[in-house]
Amino acid sequence: MKKILPILAVSALLCSCETEDKDIYSRQIQIDSNPTGTTIVIDGLRLGKTPMSVGVETNDSGCFVRKTVITAIPSDSGLHTQVVTFPAFRMDDGGKSIVPEKIFFDLTKSPAEGGGVKINED
Repeated sequence: MKKILPILAVSALLCSCETEDKDIYSRQIQIDSNPTGTTIVIDGLRLGKTPMSVGVETNDSGCFVRKTVITAIPSDSGLHTQVVTFPAFRMDDGGKSIVPEKIFFDLTKSPAEGGGVKINED
């Protein structure tokens, strides 16, 4: 009986545990650049050339679930690499992690001059 009781206790504990299915959300980001045909890298993965649309994982509020770095890499040495970073969602500062609908990279502008990244502008 002493051996069976711990086994029954563990079995009851395991049977009472529930795993909650998390809903997976995503949003599309339209990415374009000047000049077009710029290579886009997201979190170290080369995803293609502009113009392009990319799906990213979000929470139910449309915010990034993890820190996300989007880099536009020029094909010409006379142009400038552009980088935009979005933090993971935090309750105290959710506004900074909202997934934008559009990102535009202007690689003719130097980051030292304020850069060439526009978010949600036409």
